[in-house]
Amino acid sequence: MIRILDEFIADKIAAGEVIERPLSIVKELIENSIDAGSSQIVIEIKNGGKSYIRVTDNGSGIVSDEIELAFERHATGKISKLSDLDHISTLGFRGEALASITAISRITVYSKTADSELGTKLKMQGGTTVSIEKTGMNTGTTMVVEDVFYNTPARRKFMKSDAAEATVIIDMIQKIAIYYSHIAFRLINNKQTVIATPGTGDILTTIQSIYPSYRQLIEIHGDYVHGFISDPGSTKSNKRGQIFFVNGRYISSSTIEKGIIKGYGDRIFSGHPICILFLEVNPETIDVNIHPNKKEIKFLHEEDIVKDIENAIKRVINSENTIPSAMGLRSEGTSDTKASSAVDITTSNAERFSSETYQDNSLKSDEKSTQVDIKSFLASKTRVSDITDTYTPDGLAESAQNYTDIDSAKGGFEEANHNNNASNAYNNDVKINDNVKDDAIIKKQIAIKAPNIQTFDFDSLVYKGYLFDTYIIMQSTDIAYLIDQHAAHERIMYERFITVYNDSEHVSQPMLMPFSIETSSDVYAAERFWMDDLARLGFDIDDFGNNTFIVRGIPTYMDRGEAELFLHTYIEDTESRSDRGNTTVIDKLIMRSCKAAVKGNNKLSTMEIEELIEQLSNCVNPFSCPHGRPTFIRFTLSEISRAFKR
Repeated sequence: MIRILDEFIADKIAAGEVIERPLSIVKELIENSIDAGSSQIVIEIKNGGKSYIRVTDNGSGIVSDEIELAFERHATGKISKLSDLDHISTLGFRGEALASITAISRITVYSKTADSELGTKLKMQGGTTVSIEKTGMNTGTTMVVEDVFYNTPARRKFMKSDAAEATVIIDMIQKIAIYYSHIAFRLINNKQTVIATPGTGDILTTIQSIYPSYRQLIEIHGDYVHGFISDPGSTKSNKRGQIFFVNGRYISSSTIEKGIIKGYGDRIFSGHPICILFLEVNPETIDVNIHPNKKEIKFLHEEDIVKDIENAIKRVINSENTIPSAMGLRSEGTSDTKASSAVDITTSNAERFSSETYQDNSLKSDEKSTQVDIKSFLASKTRVSDITDTYTPDGLAESAQNYTDIDSAKGGFEEANHNNNASNAYNNDVKINDNVKDDAIIKKQIAIKAPNIQTFDFDSLVYKGYLFDTYIIMQSTDIAYLIDQHAAHERIMYERFITVYNDSEHVSQPMLMPFSIETSSDVYAAERFWMDDLARLGFDIDDFGNNTFIVRGIPTYMDRGEAELFLHTYIEDTESRSDRGNTTVIDKLIMRSCKAAVKGNNKLSTMEIEELIEQLSNCVNPFSCPHGRPTFIRFTLSEISRAFKR
């Protein structure tokens, strides 16, 4: 039998959607205080907020006649008509929070406006008014919430420990205090002050007071975004250092994360960079009403946001300031410590600098792999910027043989392979073949991301020494650099391989034993334009009937296992086919450049070192190897002096 729910039950259900845990209450009350124009906000919690939450502000207050109305469902002073939803400029707007809070707790409210002589004290329990009276107080509002979920025991038992609940509250207030640096926040946990910000409006100072390990952040600016990011070497093992605000609202956003990934590109070896970003956009171009707790928003022009973040990061990421500091790496090496109690989390502990080792699992074939003779390679004096010097067909065939049997590759990059006239193949964007307009995958070719500005001056480097037959010491004024010869050579070889790839035809290697690929009926019945794309990648694939395709040939840069995995994913995933083709090729080139590069403990002569540095300076991106590891790190004179206590 269908019936209308009792109001008491309906209120509890609605409250459950908005209030998940004490954190939700603190967040809603703080947002109300911010919307009220407060310059000081004090938050006090006990037992992780389960037994007691107090939020006091010096904002505009609530008019005495409206204080009870404020706790009615959908009562709000922030919107009045449907069109207001298109340009929301406040953090709260639905009129659900206070009603939801009072439905599952005991709440006492003190509030006074500037033009009132006395304030108002309102006590409510389970959504019902207990008492209301006048009281003396300063202008502003105090909300005291006690016994959260006292009348919904099913929800109460799902709350975590006191320390766990306090931890997420502290974390949230730390983040909010960054954007609202002009507001003085104070958080008291179990009678101890754990956060206190000055409210001076200096965002960077606030960040570093809350997160002491976030040193030497780099400021970025774009059309929509501004904020602070870390250099590529200062990554963390998780995304705690990525904090996003849109129009003052703290959110999670895959769109913003996509812009960060594109901005850093291959400068990141592993982990996640610190990115504290503030976006200011037209309120009409975002939808903040898609999540019950307003944790996520939707952008109308996502690509514009991604591109703006990407460009803002790229404008600064390839400068000398972003070369990883060796002293910084050392101090970031401490591991994360998990707070045993919420009091321990007054500021974030330094987190682990991720140092995952690149694992070469791309090839499963029987290819022999030895390193290219670095002496022969450098003796050719071929610059990366001179490389169309494109390989002749014979030279290309020889190079292809070199890749599958690298024992014969010594001298494979000697002058004899570069007899064609030189022309610049690295104009940052690789030219597209105009003869075949529908080459959606191959003829787009692989472009190496070049820095928007490359301010590092290789000409100022002076050779000073050699450590462990692996690390080259260079100096420029008061900065010393350690260059990893293996990472540097990887970058040189990688860009060389990409040039060879872009300039070559992609032939298929016949399979002695063809294999089949089974698909779903909808994929099998769809248009077959992708079969031409696969043919241009080097696959020989035909229809075999009954939802099946037969593969008689695969590209020379794949083995059978890789080809099968690629085809299954490629054929089924229609949305990402174009990018996936080039991604697979790039992965293979990365692997080859790693195998071919000079290894550590392989001593180079001074002339060879100078040639290596010269070729690195001509790379499109000399700052990192293809895996994202830095090619060099720096020590400043002041850092070295401090280490010696001078």
